[in-house]
Amino acid sequence: MLQQILQKIKDTHEYEILRALEQVYSGIEKREGEWKEKSKIRCPENCGRCCIHFEPYISEGEALYLAAWLLENEPGTAKAIIDGTFLAKPGVQKDGCPLFDPAGKHHCTVYGGRCLVCRLFGFSGDNGRQEERRFRPCKFLPPEALADHVPPLEHRQYEEWELRKIFGALPPAMSDFSEQTIEIEPGAESALEPLRKALPKALAKLEFLLYAEEGKDPEKSDLPIET
Repeated sequence: MLQQILQKIKDTHEYEILRALEQVYSGIEKREGEWKEKSKIRCPENCGRCCIHFEPYISEGEALYLAAWLLENEPGTAKAIIDGTFLAKPGVQKDGCPLFDPAGKHHCTVYGGRCLVCRLFGFSGDNGRQEERRFRPCKFLPPEALADHVPPLEHRQYEEWELRKIFGALPPAMSDFSEQTIEIEPGAESALEPLRKALPKALAKLEFLLYAEEGKDPEKSDLPIET
């Protein structure tokens, strides 16, 4: 939740975007929670392999949400990113997420503010040509974890009829939530940027709005995250 930031930027366009995204993210959490309960599929403890060589490409709204979360929960990190003094944790790969912590227990340092694809990965399916639901277990799940599942699973795509038979339930579809975010930000799918480029701009915009609420007008810089 972004209670403090939202309260401070009420009556702005950015407020509307953040409130709408918050509802989408809440919907994802609810639907994936239901799927996890039915499927009993879980990430391996302390995994994080999906972030090692992956940097999200995100919309302006996603960047604003992450920026707001940082300002509210990790102001020191937010300030370092704005100032251009932020350094990724040791061991972060050049093609990986700059907010990943290889040595951390949970790895993601911004879990509560994480982007859309990060929320969907591993616990959402997709739709086939006939709009039938499909699901493939995460490629990073070790074979032994799949073999120990009841019933045993494989690294392959499961069709809707199989999902209903095995789990008695269907996973949420990535496209459903992607479409919801496009409704919030028309054209967002064609204006995605890498996180390290989008986040500093979003932080600068929110900081400007926050200062404007206090009658201030500081200079802003658009500096990249260093890795």
